[in-house]
Amino acid sequence: MTLILPLCIPLLVIAFGALSPTTAGAQALHVPRVEVGGEAGVLVAIGEGVVLRPLVGPRLTFNISQRDAIEIAADTLAPADSRTFGFYFLQYKRTTRRTTRRQFSWSGLSPFFTVGTGGYYSSGELSRLNIAAVGGGFDQGLNRRASFRLEGSGFVSVQRDGFLAFRILAGVSVPIGGYRASSIKY
Repeated sequence: MTLILPLCIPLLVIAFGALSPTTAGAQALHVPRVEVGGEAGVLVAIGEGVVLRPLVGPRLTFNISQRDAIEIAADTLAPADSRTFGFYFLQYKRTTRRTTRRQFSWSGLSPFFTVGTGGYYSSGELSRLNIAAVGGGFDQGLNRRASFRLEGSGFVSVQRDGFLAFRILAGVSVPIGGYRASSIKY
């Protein structure tokens, strides 16, 4: 089961990408290859009880096309004791419609979904990949140099004493090189 799950995730990503409709419309926004961001939010975990904890962390996005990206994120839970504990994620992000340029700014709303895997870290120790995650949200342009992001995701630990968890995050992304209008065709 542990080996099968990581192999199924890329197949699901390809299926979603192939079946996703494209949108015709206004001038497209050219996204940069790399975006750096930070996020904060809340985690709700259900295991032997219900745990509600704030979390914060960085995110690095590699845009592989105008609509597809690979993201690396690390969410650190607010400390309950002297140990550091959190989750790391490697996820595929698909924007379901391209961002369009409005009359005075590029502040179009861009919904997206994510699917990926991850693990946890605790006081310098890193687990193997043992989490399956799926989520969604939207990006909203603030200006040419930043965008706001709101997302929610659910994930499950596939280890023996597993758990189910949800996280809701808000954050800001800063593109390396800035966002700019382009005439890229989809």
